[in-house]
Amino acid sequence: MEDQISTLCSATYSWCQFCPAFALVVLAGLLLLADAFLPKLPKRSFALLGALGSLAAAVSMLSGDHPNTFGFLACISTALTLLLAFDYKKICCESIAGKDNEEGTGEFYALPLVACAGIICLTQARDLIMLFVSLEVITLTSYVLAGYFRRNRGSIEAGIKYLILGAMSTGLLVFGAAWYFGMTGSFALNSSVVLHALNGGEVGSAAIAAGFLMAVALLFAGAFFKIGAAPMHIWIPDVYQGAPTPTTTFLAVASKTAGFAVLVMLVMPFLPFMQPGVQIAQMLVITFSIVAAATLLIGNLGAICQSNAKRLLGYSSIGQAGFILVFFMNPNSALGFLVSQYLLAYTLATVAAFFAIALVRTQRGSEEISAFRGLGKSNPRLAFLITVCFASLAGVPLTFGFIAKMYTFIALVDAIPTWGHLSWLLPVMIVSAAAGFYYYFKVIRAMYWEQQQPGDKALCVPVCTAAVLTVSAIALIVLGTLPLVLAL
Repeated sequence: MEDQISTLCSATYSWCQFCPAFALVVLAGLLLLADAFLPKLPKRSFALLGALGSLAAAVSMLSGDHPNTFGFLACISTALTLLLAFDYKKICCESIAGKDNEEGTGEFYALPLVACAGIICLTQARDLIMLFVSLEVITLTSYVLAGYFRRNRGSIEAGIKYLILGAMSTGLLVFGAAWYFGMTGSFALNSSVVLHALNGGEVGSAAIAAGFLMAVALLFAGAFFKIGAAPMHIWIPDVYQGAPTPTTTFLAVASKTAGFAVLVMLVMPFLPFMQPGVQIAQMLVITFSIVAAATLLIGNLGAICQSNAKRLLGYSSIGQAGFILVFFMNPNSALGFLVSQYLLAYTLATVAAFFAIALVRTQRGSEEISAFRGLGKSNPRLAFLITVCFASLAGVPLTFGFIAKMYTFIALVDAIPTWGHLSWLLPVMIVSAAAGFYYYFKVIRAMYWEQQQPGDKALCVPVCTAAVLTVSAIALIVLGTLPLVLAL
């Protein structure tokens, strides 16, 4: 009787974990119905309702005995994306229906909720089937969002490129899952299944070794596409630049959070075997070190020559993924916590940066870095908030970004005694961090050193944009200085 009650309670708790996802899907459905049957209802209000629903889901992610930090980050990112879409109404209307017509914009505010529900389900996945289905929900909605601005050639191009390359990554995941099932007889992601495949930590036969390694390689390749790691990064600059800015924001933060959640889930079953002398452990560490180094160099060095702000943040996203991958050099029980903390710092700064880009695009008609010129004089408060966000992305001390990057260096230094061959990665990280200081400060230099042109006027900052920039800047400074205050 007690066993039955325990099983029932466990099943009930498992279903309760998916309640926020179901609620977001229901909210998205209601918004779509309202869009169809209440045509005179302001579509812009859908963004606010969606943001409120996402925030409520974010609160539920932190409740209970097992907080879902990845789900929390995804919900917060979705809420901020919808708030950005609220302030981006002018461009949305012009690029979808033309002029101030809101026809056809309702779906643009509802689809991020469906994608967020997919991310919540993904973070609860314990087998490859659920992981794949959840990931496809995110991916399919992202395809639509990337190409949603049908009057914008860049958006259509971004949607096509993302669709083609995303289909390739989906194929890799499907083949990887098939190989994994063939080698283990299960879709479950746990250490016992891996132990069976490795025969107690040592591969039993050449056939099993080849098949299992093929499965692992394909699964990780699919995950690398989602986070934008080399060599699966080629879609990011073009898609980030061409897609609508709210969509780019969602891809840069929420979708990347989902990708790292997948990567953590794929690595966790191998933690008991991450010891020197174990073949699979050595291969994983070597693979992650090579991918991390390539991602760091491509992302940070590629951003140096960029003049478009969205494209610069695209390469920045690649470089930031390289820093996060360093945590996987020294995997332990705190891997998920370290990755989520870095993602929090990245999310706060990146979302604020996209809000600033959207503001400049709406009022100055350009997404080039040069369009930020003169903000230090015409909008000093706005310029200061933007400076804090880009300084955090660069890793300037007394910002949360500095703390996050410092932990990546600490993780690598701790891993070197165990895996001595990783020492070569340290100078790569130093060069990448130095490059980040240069290209992030291109925006700051434009605000404070470049002169305004005759047609440039002071920007009028909407309420949502002002609130997000202010809260993000304060959070980045407080979380960046809090460790020092506590140490004193």
